Amino acid sequence: MFEKGLLEKLNAHINYFPRKEQAILLCLHEIQDHYGYIPQETLKPLADLLEVPLNHVEQVVAFYDMFDRETPAKYRIRVCVSVVCHFAKNKELIKALENILKIRPGEVTPDGKFKIVPVQCLGACSEAPVFMINDDTYKFEGEEKLNEILSRYT
Repeated sequence: MFEKGLLEKLNAHINYFPRKEQAILLCLHEIQDHYGYIPQETLKPLADLLEVPLNHVEQVVAFYDMFDRETPAKYRIRVCVSVVCHFAKNKELIKALENILKIRPGEVTPDGKFKIVPVQCLGACSEAPVFMINDDTYKFEGEEKLNEILSRYT
């Protein structure tokens, strides 16, 4: 079961909607914010709270790339790999991240601070290529500027 503070937040989301299952995305975000990722052992208690089958919760987590079920990191760097960002040279962004952090997408830095997570869309096509560090969105403007941005999180 969930600890008291997290359970209160989950129930607040659940009680906001007319049907419990409508709170699934907010609850999953809350769990990820709390633990840094979505632990497997939280899926069944969440399914019970929402009164939905466990496989429904598992499918939602699997479908959305914003949810991380693997090694957590303090800072998740989500890199848009959509068609728009691809044409706006997101490969340069990924290469710069790899050079600076010495990891590849899906990996976590040895100190546990950063993880590069490719995602399909961040909803900022006019600024492409873009990336997010947790909840902060940035436009890629070269490796030097990227290094400056990353240093704010160390």
